Amino acid sequence: LKVGREQHRLWGPDRNFGVPQAGMAAMAAAQAGQVGQPQASPAEMMVAELKGLTDIFSRMQVSCYSKCIANVKEEKLSVGEMSCVDRCVNKFMDVHQKVGTELQNAMASAQQPMPSVE
Repeated sequence: LKVGREQHRLWGPDRNFGVPQAGMAAMAAAQAGQVGQPQASPAEMMVAELKGLTDIFSRMQVSCYSKCIANVKEEKLSVGEMSCVDRCVNKFMDVHQKVGTELQNAMASAQQPMPSVE
């Protein structure tokens, strides 16, 4: 399975996995601003991120495998199977990124104070 340019950009060295930097900062600020909640340590945040990635990979594997690989008769994927898996992974990652962006926008708008009606 080859990784396309889009996935390489999403999974690059910044390790934010497709989440814009502003969104990462907003999530950290939202977490830090919770009243009465203990602040998570960097190690706990890394563990939570790793668990999330494991879940994403698991769901992607199950989804793309069931859609693209009908029978396992050979040790290598056919050209059609490779093409299907490549498209499936691209679509899965695109949707994951869009949902993450929308969720961050919703969280950011929820953090903004409501204008007072006078």
